[in-house]
Amino acid sequence: MSRRFLAIFLSFLFLAASPLFAWWETGHQVVARIAAQHLTAAARTRIAHILNVPDTLNDVSDALAKISTWPDETKNETGTGSWHYIDLALQDKKSDIPLRCRADNCAPVRIRLFADQLAAGTTDGKYSDLEALRYLVHLVGDIHQPLHTISDADLGGNCERLDPPVDTAKSLHGLWDGGIIVAMDVDDKSLAADLEKEIATLDPARRDQLGRGDVDDWTWESHELAEKDAYYKLHIPVEPVEFPKSCQEAPPDITQFKPQIDNLYVDTMKPVVREQLEKAGLRLARLLNRMQ
Repeated sequence: MSRRFLAIFLSFLFLAASPLFAWWETGHQVVARIAAQHLTAAARTRIAHILNVPDTLNDVSDALAKISTWPDETKNETGTGSWHYIDLALQDKKSDIPLRCRADNCAPVRIRLFADQLAAGTTDGKYSDLEALRYLVHLVGDIHQPLHTISDADLGGNCERLDPPVDTAKSLHGLWDGGIIVAMDVDDKSLAADLEKEIATLDPARRDQLGRGDVDDWTWESHELAEKDAYYKLHIPVEPVEFPKSCQEAPPDITQFKPQIDNLYVDTMKPVVREQLEKAGLRLARLLNRMQ
């Protein structure tokens, strides 16, 4: 492969509509491990059976963490890339969520479908319980990554390049997907354990509050976080409501905009990301606990 072709190929990957890994690997694994800590005995037993692992907390936690990245690893061959996000424009309202989900190809609807399948203990034959579990664990994580619930004609922050990059994050989306977590400099087991300690110190009412709501509530909450902590805080130009298929089709005001990311911004956003991971884990456990 020539250097010129390699450069073109890498540019294409950058301009693709969705990132290679949402929350990257660590974030998804953390969400899965937190959820495992809050499963009922019945739910854990069923999950252990589906995953074909011993019915112990450690085994189920490790197995859930392992499957949490499968939907990203296979989305090109399965054609399910659009399941991992929902494009809500800055001008949208919460009531617009159904409008932005065509043919059920968005994260909120897919979460409901797979959660209902696992709760009912039945399948339509299209997706096995193992596949449903893999997708549910992953997609709940996805909608708690704020830039998976927003678009400003920029594919959820994929079109604003970071110069210089933050670690390996080269776009605003990449920063939220993994750059902020990488800056925490911890592995998934350590971060999950640390967050679990925080959860354990919470007042029961607060812990219950973090796990409440339905999928649309969680989606809109993430959308508002993205507006406040990414788009408005970084002064990204507000574009008309449009949804380009690639960054090559995005408005010049977006593709030429260079967000100013410094250590203060990253440090300020770390608690936001940590709480999103905690919420995702608790809420995933709530959905999984519907399984009998």
